[in-house]
Amino acid sequence: MFNEVPELYDRVRPGYPDELFADLGAVTSMAERSSVLEVGCGTGQATHSLAALGCSVTAVEPGADIAALARHRIASFRNVEVETSTFEKWDNRGRRFDVLVAASSWHWVDPSIGWQRAHDMLHPGGWTALLGHVVVRRPGEPEVYAETADLHERFCPGNPDWGHPPLEEDVRGTDEGWGLVGDPGELFGPTIVAQRSWWGRAGTALHLAIRRHGRLGRPHGWVSPA
Repeated sequence: MFNEVPELYDRVRPGYPDELFADLGAVTSMAERSSVLEVGCGTGQATHSLAALGCSVTAVEPGADIAALARHRIASFRNVEVETSTFEKWDNRGRRFDVLVAASSWHWVDPSIGWQRAHDMLHPGGWTALLGHVVVRRPGEPEVYAETADLHERFCPGNPDWGHPPLEEDVRGTDEGWGLVGDPGELFGPTIVAQRSWWGRAGTALHLAIRRHGRLGRPHGWVSPA
């Protein structure tokens, strides 16, 4: 679906602020020599930010046209490659990575395959990080989405909550773990959740859920940002 209109998708898809990648780096200790596997890179929005950190990035994207747009976006970086494949069928050629990142894409991966593959493709002590958007509103602001709830129900039946976003403070008061996807069980350690507010055309709380390879504790000194 998105592959049919890559430029339009890129134009309307919200991006990710630099602060979220700073949070990711603080938890995982990503550095210039770190290897990153990005699953479902789309048009390369997060890919560009990861590459800007100096990491070596291998991005996997199933849509050929969207992957082409991603390659164009990161053409100035020598430390990035984009391969066209689903994650489930991708040939990693025996490679392992320090961090696996999926920005608003992991829900497309078959959980019966994806979690185990993620675990197997990470170095011991590696990290899996899921980034995503949660549309929120603030007290006293008009519920713009409520005015278009009928359109959401018409074109996306079965998702009535899309027309009634939660308050930002309610989202911050909960720990939703992996968000829209299932829990990976004992393949990874405890979940670390960080959130950032980002206000563009629609109020958005950026959600970052991170787990470490194996059953390991939280890194010393980590504090979830306000």
